[in-house]
Amino acid sequence: MLGAGNFFNYNHNKQFSIDLLYRIIKRRTINLSANLENKKVLVDEIKDKISRAKSVVFVSFLGTNVENDTKLRRSVREAKSEYKVYKNTLLLRALSEMGYEGVEGYLHGSTSVAIDYEDEVSVAKVVADAKKENDKLEIKFGILNGKVVDDKYVNELANIPTREELYAKLAFLFKAPMQRLAIGLKAVAEKKGE
Repeated sequence: MLGAGNFFNYNHNKQFSIDLLYRIIKRRTINLSANLENKKVLVDEIKDKISRAKSVVFVSFLGTNVENDTKLRRSVREAKSEYKVYKNTLLLRALSEMGYEGVEGYLHGSTSVAIDYEDEVSVAKVVADAKKENDKLEIKFGILNGKVVDDKYVNELANIPTREELYAKLAFLFKAPMQRLAIGLKAVAEKKGE
């Protein structure tokens, strides 16, 4: 009767173990280098997006249910902005490489990023509105025109009217004096016509 130790001779087992170990290490090394390359691509993607953005809001969505998160994503998309979840380590690396300092304390827990390339206010307004509906949503910090701002500043920014609202108010201000002038001229003309 052959015992388990006698089934293969020692040299065969030793060579088999070395070959198996070599294949495992090689596979892991390939996976690690591929994973490292993927991370570098993601860091470059983050740096590109933040460098092109006018405003960026970093949000903690911990405890948020799927329905509220879906609403937030839809609202951000409707505002022609972008919403994405990244790992904190990748965000920290990208921000550090871009020269942003003091953000380490904010990047903990779950972090999503709302990015707007056209307007400084709209994405902050969308996130602040979502926060009113979902008390578990937390604004961590933001980047406005290349400068790091805290959550209070992002909330203040959300209270500023959007560009379109400001244009409408400005148009009304220009229209009102002209309208009064037209009414006054019409009254003078009617008086002279009598």
